[in-house]
Amino acid sequence: MEEVKKFVLGQYFTKEEMVKRVIDLLQSYKQYPKEISILEPSAGTGNFVKELGKRGFNKISECEIDKDLTNNPEDFFDFEEKNKFDLVIGNPPFTKYNVKNSYFYPSKYSNISFLENNLNKKEKMQVEKAFILKSIKHLRNKESSIAFVLPISFFIGNKNKETKQIILDNFSTIIIYQNDKNWFEEPIPCCFAIFTNLNNYKNKIILLYEDGKCVNEILDKEKLLTEELIPKSFLYKKNNGNGNGKHLLSKYLSEKKAKYQRDYKNNNISGANILTKTKIPEGKEIRDYSLAVVRVGNSSIGKTGLINIKEDILNDMFYVFDFKDEYNLNKELKEKIVSEITNNQEHFRNISVRVGSKSMKKTDLLDFKINL
Repeated sequence: MEEVKKFVLGQYFTKEEMVKRVIDLLQSYKQYPKEISILEPSAGTGNFVKELGKRGFNKISECEIDKDLTNNPEDFFDFEEKNKFDLVIGNPPFTKYNVKNSYFYPSKYSNISFLENNLNKKEKMQVEKAFILKSIKHLRNKESSIAFVLPISFFIGNKNKETKQIILDNFSTIIIYQNDKNWFEEPIPCCFAIFTNLNNYKNKIILLYEDGKCVNEILDKEKLLTEELIPKSFLYKKNNGNGNGKHLLSKYLSEKKAKYQRDYKNNNISGANILTKTKIPEGKEIRDYSLAVVRVGNSSIGKTGLINIKEDILNDMFYVFDFKDEYNLNKELKEKIVSEITNNQEHFRNISVRVGSKSMKKTDLLDFKINL
C-alpha cells in the first residue's frame, strides 16, 4: 500500500546533500535577500524548507497533500492564486507513466485558471507540468523565480512543447543542472531547473553537468523548443561527437520499417543473449539477417546482433533495421557493423539518460558514425 501511495502521489524525496547543492547553485546565480517570500508547493519530508530556514530565510509557506507528512494537509492545486511569492522552490511530484492516478486531471478541480485553453481541454497531463504552470501564477513579479527538481524526461527534444512555450513567454533565463549523483532512493534521472530573469544571461539557457568538475554550455533560449537539453548527453555529444567514423550508420540501413517476429513472453532473442548473434552462420541466407540493437536498459543498451527475420522472435527491447538493397547480401559488412556498434556501447549509455532506465532514440543510432 505504501508503494502504491508513493507512485500515485509521485513521492521521490530529494536527499539532503542534493538539496544543499541545488540551493547553493540557485544562490550563485540569484542573490535573494533573506526577507523574500518563498513557497514550497510539495514540501514532502521538508528538506527544502529546513535547509532554507538554516540559511536565514524566514518567510516560507508550504503545501503538502499527504496527511502522513504534515498536520495541515493542503492540495497545491486548491491553493489560492492571490498568494504571491518571490521564489517557488522544491521537488514537485513526478508522474509515473504506467500509474493512471499519478497524472493531473483538470476535471477534478473547480478552478484551473492556470491552464491555457488548449491545455485545459486535455483529459490529463503529467503532474510535474501542472506544478510548473500553477507556480507561474504565484510569482510576485519579473524578479521572481521557479526552481524545481524535475525528471530529466521533461527536457526530451520535441516533448512538452506547450509547457515549454509558456516557460519561454515568462522567463528570459533557464538554468538546467545535472550531476552524477543519485538524488533519491530510486535511480531516477533528474535535474534542477531554474526559470528566472537574469540581465547577464538574458534570452539564454545555461546547461551544467557536474562529474568531479562542472562543465557548461550557454545556448539561445529558443532551443528549449527544438533541442534535447539533457546536460549530460548534450555536453557528451558536443565534446565527443557521434563516433569517430566517416559515414553515418543511416548510409547502410533502410528507412523502411523492418518486419520481424515480436513476442514479449515467447521469444528466443533478448537483451541478455543478443551478443551471441554477431555472425551469420554458414549455409544461411544472408538476405534474411537484419540488425537488432537494444534500445533500453542501463546495462544492455547498445548491445547489437544480427537476427534472422524468419526464425528469430524478439521482445520489445529492440530497434530492428533492414539493410539497404545494395548492402543486403554483404555478410562481411553486416558483421562489421555489429562489431562497431557493440564496441561503442559506452557511447550509447552516455547519450541516452532520459527516463527511469537508459533509453535510446532511433536518431541516436542512425546518426552514429562508423568506418568500414
